[in-house]
Amino acid sequence: MIRSTPHPPEIPVTKATPFSVNLGNLSLFRVQPEVRVDDALALASEYLSCAAATAYEAADNSSAEIRPLARAVVHQIEAAKALVEASIAGLSNGADVTP
Repeated sequence: MIRSTPHPPEIPVTKATPFSVNLGNLSLFRVQPEVRVDDALALASEYLSCAAATAYEAADNSSAEIRPLARAVVHQIEAAKALVEASIAGLSNGADVTP
């Protein structure tokens, strides 16, 4: 069927996902459903920035034996942040995700 007007692409949203403390069938924390994925990724990027700052402090204030481990964590966080930011950019290039 040919449509007379184009339909905008659907904006991807999150699904409810439990994390952290799990008490049998009950999870105390979860990602809320129906949050726009671009908003969720932007918040994840902020969380990763906070985690990187914490890891930098841990690296700077650690003993010589622990410092390389803390710096490895910093590197992993920075890599995850880059992936999140690339995903945000990909979403905005692929479709208009503004409300």
